[in-house]
Amino acid sequence: MLPNFPRYAVASAIASAIAARPAAGRQNCLRAALSLFTPLLVAVLALASVPARGAAATLAPIAARDAVVSGTVKDTAGAPLSNVQVVVSGANRSALTDDRGRFTIEGLPPGVYHLDFIRIGYSAAHEVVTVSGAPVQVTVTMRVSTVRLSSVNVTATPTGTDPLNVTQATVQLSGKELQRALSTSLGQTLSKEPGMSTRFNGPMASTPVIRGLTGERVLVLQDGERAGDLSAGAADHMNAVDPSTAERIEVIRGPASLLYGNNAIGGVVNVISSDIPTSIPGRATGYVLGQGESVTPGGVGSVGMTVPVGKRLALTARGGFRQFENMRVGGGAAQPNTNGATNQFALGAGTVGGRGSVGVVYRQMGFEYGLPHPDGDEGIRIDGVRRMTALQSTISTGYAPIATLRVDGTSQWYSHNEIEPDGAIGTQFKLNTQTVNVTGRTKVGRMSGAVGVQGLFREYRPVGEEAFVPGSTNNNVAAFLFQELPLGTGASEDHTPRLQIGARYDRFSIATDPREEAARFGDAQSRTFENVAASLGLSVPVTTDMSLTANVSRGFRAPAVEELFANGYHAAVGTFDVGNAALKPEQSTGFEAGLRAQTPRTFAQFNTYYNLIDKYIAPRATGTQEVDGNDVPLVTFLQRDAAMYGVEGQIEAKLVHRFVGGVMGDFVRAKIRDSDDNLPYIPAGRLGASLRYDNGRVSAGGDVRRVFAQDNVSGDDLDVATSAYTLLDLSASWLFTVKGSQVHSLTMRVDNALDEQYRDATSRIKSYAFNPGRNVSVVYKLLF
Repeated sequence: MLPNFPRYAVASAIASAIAARPAAGRQNCLRAALSLFTPLLVAVLALASVPARGAAATLAPIAARDAVVSGTVKDTAGAPLSNVQVVVSGANRSALTDDRGRFTIEGLPPGVYHLDFIRIGYSAAHEVVTVSGAPVQVTVTMRVSTVRLSSVNVTATPTGTDPLNVTQATVQLSGKELQRALSTSLGQTLSKEPGMSTRFNGPMASTPVIRGLTGERVLVLQDGERAGDLSAGAADHMNAVDPSTAERIEVIRGPASLLYGNNAIGGVVNVISSDIPTSIPGRATGYVLGQGESVTPGGVGSVGMTVPVGKRLALTARGGFRQFENMRVGGGAAQPNTNGATNQFALGAGTVGGRGSVGVVYRQMGFEYGLPHPDGDEGIRIDGVRRMTALQSTISTGYAPIATLRVDGTSQWYSHNEIEPDGAIGTQFKLNTQTVNVTGRTKVGRMSGAVGVQGLFREYRPVGEEAFVPGSTNNNVAAFLFQELPLGTGASEDHTPRLQIGARYDRFSIATDPREEAARFGDAQSRTFENVAASLGLSVPVTTDMSLTANVSRGFRAPAVEELFANGYHAAVGTFDVGNAALKPEQSTGFEAGLRAQTPRTFAQFNTYYNLIDKYIAPRATGTQEVDGNDVPLVTFLQRDAAMYGVEGQIEAKLVHRFVGGVMGDFVRAKIRDSDDNLPYIPAGRLGASLRYDNGRVSAGGDVRRVFAQDNVSGDDLDVATSAYTLLDLSASWLFTVKGSQVHSLTMRVDNALDEQYRDATSRIKSYAFNPGRNVSVVYKLLF
């Protein structure tokens, strides 16, 4: 009975998680986490004890159902390629090729899988394999990359599919593209991409903006799990995920509520670090990263390693630091109180057996940084830490309609202090987060997809006389269904029209803590919201290299505790915030159409969208409030029906003599539907062009972006109009291999080469501070 044990362990975890009642608060969080972790940890032992194929007669029937996919990756000259990442989309599995270009992935149940092959300096390769029980062998040839090409975006679909079939706009940064963009924060790293900008509040508190939406409307993940920090709740809080840890960054531009629920009506950013091994490498592998910058004088260092321990177990370790001085703005002046430092590490382990994989990781990130202030050095400093444990497992069930179950869970502990200029702690924020996700990969006839249940449990407690929100707990339980159906027939279903359809139910509750003693927050209050979301998408191949896509989606966002129950001076931002307990959930209805094309010589993506958000919640400065003898902006939260529409596009193509050229542009308009009022902090339109010499090993070039004036502002005192400006970026990179398996890359950049002094429309400090000036950056990375 041992081979069947993981299935019963997972079933026990699911039943326990679902049975827990959301109203139980913190005890429920711990109960749900323990009910998930305990049986799955036992399942690790069971999986690890399943022998290889044929090792015992009693295991032969089960082992025969799950196959081994292996192969070799070569370049166009036939030489083996090491350090190629092989990603099995939709199965939570990946591997790395050895010195001979070989890889092996075990424990895949019968089905059709999309394999992505990713290596810096090469175009991503894509193979579709059918697993039916017998071993599968593939040979893949990768070509030197000069044009940016997309691979499968695992964040955008739970099943894995050809990039041309994804019906939403996506972004993927990896390899040379990531090194050309790598910065101190996620927001700045992604800000050059079409449809993206950054909510700037200094170099650390700079979070992603997608099509004009940010904060509670854009969800940030790390390895597919919610990052349990407070970056969504206020502009002075950073994303506690360092972009230097990323193997790649994936983005969904536009509503993603179907798969991710609350907080995803604007999009999703997923930082993939691969801290949990899902295959066993044949040798120790790892990386070393170093970066220096002049605009925030300082440096970054990071190192990571994966080590095999026998044939069924691998261990990972990663660590790094970042330290920098005050940011320079255009003209060379330093912006006071913008220096900072971070440190982070991760320890993980994964075991792989004939029935799947199970792994755990512990991550910790400490941070300390300053926030710009109109009075210079009078700004607040933030000092905090985020700790988390995560468990991820993918287990074969032996049941064809739901061949695999992915069961994940996290427990996260976040805290930070807001330190006054005199060194006193004004407010301490604590956030405990637990998540439980169970996803089954389905296959019924020609229809494939996923079905899942999700749980999110949070306990939030601000402490101190200057706390501007009460303590609170919130619980979110959800169930979703996603299915994909090929509409045509033929030898390859990947090149036929495909229909994607899904539905989701959410129940979200929030309650202020009855133990809160601050009189200004009044008695304990609670709100409960329920919602049904849905999506419908269609992809139509025009040729084997081009597709047209369209989708319509319906999602929601529940009000945050700051929007509902705030009542106090938010010292880090300098406003007196007053919540609105009568707020209702935002309801989003989105329409989108796009074109995507990629060949060895061309990459192109164009999208247009129209998004209606009923009961849009926006902060509004409505007057002033006296605080310690000074008048500060009085901010409350209002709801009105909004409309957001725009276009975005990018094309990159080989020209002549190894030159690569490209153009990009984006525009978004956001306003209140029943008036001419504008939504606040909306990005200005942009047009850009790029040109570089690139032979796959050496590249040099630049890009220029014209950012237009933004006069369509909300009218509140903080959302001021911004002027047009032009940014010129230059870069050069060198990629080389030593001893066959050591891949070295060196990138040199000059960002804002003209040292333009400018204010970005999405900056939260644009009324008194500029964005970064000229930046000379050097990035070195070694893969071994």
